Amino acid sequence: MKRSRATVLSIAGIVALLILTLPLWGMGPAVFLDSERTVISRALSPDGKRVAQVERVIVGGEPSIVILVRRSWEQDWYLTGCVAASHYQDQQARIEWASNTRLIIFQGGPQSYWDKSAPFHNNPCSDVTVIFQKKGS
Repeated sequence: MKRSRATVLSIAGIVALLILTLPLWGMGPAVFLDSERTVISRALSPDGKRVAQVERVIVGGEPSIVILVRRSWEQDWYLTGCVAASHYQDQQARIEWASNTRLIIFQGGPQSYWDKSAPFHNNPCSDVTVIFQKKGS
């Protein structure tokens, strides 16, 4: 009985160790912690309750542009808030609120390269309408 209990505890310990080190094996917190993030610009919504910001995120040497929206009182942390849009290449972008629920993204390339997901982010903004405009329009 003691021997089987020791075996079960050993196996449970190995499984726990494997689970705890799983993020270090591939895409996960280890890669997230190694990424670089630069906030390029911010815009406060007309009612002052939200902040939208353009961020340049470099993951594995590849840059992306991410437009995040968060409540104005929340910390400026990458996983706070939701993703309004993202571009999986380096792209110049400027943002402006048209109303409390409509965000205008001024950008230079085709709209087809923009998406509503971003590296390490699972929640797109469901209550923000994004309008794309060419720069200079």
